[in-house]
Amino acid sequence: VLIGDSGVGKTSIISQFINHKFDPYCQISLNSEFSIKVIEYPEYHKSLKFNIWDTVGQEKYRSLAKIFYKNAEVIILVYDLTSERSFSSIKDYWYNEIVKNANNNPILVLVGNKADLRKDDITYYNESCKNYANEIKAIFGQISALSYSGVSHLFEKIGKKIIDPECILDDTISTTTPNEISDLKTIKSNQSNKTEKSCTTNESRRTKRGTYKLKSTKSIINNEKKKCC
Repeated sequence: VLIGDSGVGKTSIISQFINHKFDPYCQISLNSEFSIKVIEYPEYHKSLKFNIWDTVGQEKYRSLAKIFYKNAEVIILVYDLTSERSFSSIKDYWYNEIVKNANNNPILVLVGNKADLRKDDITYYNESCKNYANEIKAIFGQISALSYSGVSHLFEKIGKKIIDPECILDDTISTTTPNEISDLKTIKSNQSNKTEKSCTTNESRRTKRGTYKLKSTKSIINNEKKKCC
């Protein structure tokens, strides 16, 4: 289950993880949505099916979120790296809701999204987030749903923790894992194909419009000649 304030990028993270797609015009979610993806773990000779709930972060719908993380095995707390307010919300509201309402002892994950917009002068803020993750015993990561940086690796780490609860995970989110490199190539290929199709479509439209205008002009001339005759 992904929880956090509205606008931090929960829907975009899931979209990139599931479909390798990013919608720059993504609207704020008004409904909770469910997605599924399977990841293979050859080193454990296992595969995991991720059943993922994307919850609504708007304040007036917050009370509904507890329904989804009540029995969740993993809870991902998402904040915006460019918004200290969204991180404060994790500490002051979302984590407290987990403590009050989660029945199981879920794996906690603290994720800062929008790393592509991160500024170099917020080192202290980043350290504060990392320290808080240690305090609540959460897996910590910083990712970018826009560039896909760290998204695949994050869920791989979560899966390893599910399979082997005693495993020790590093704090870095890398984009050099084989799965992520393969996914990035797929994304770039899809983007390239879309660009080519878009160019072809536009050219086709221009040609058709040009032809239409030419025919229309000839038709007008012919009609004028008929009138003159």
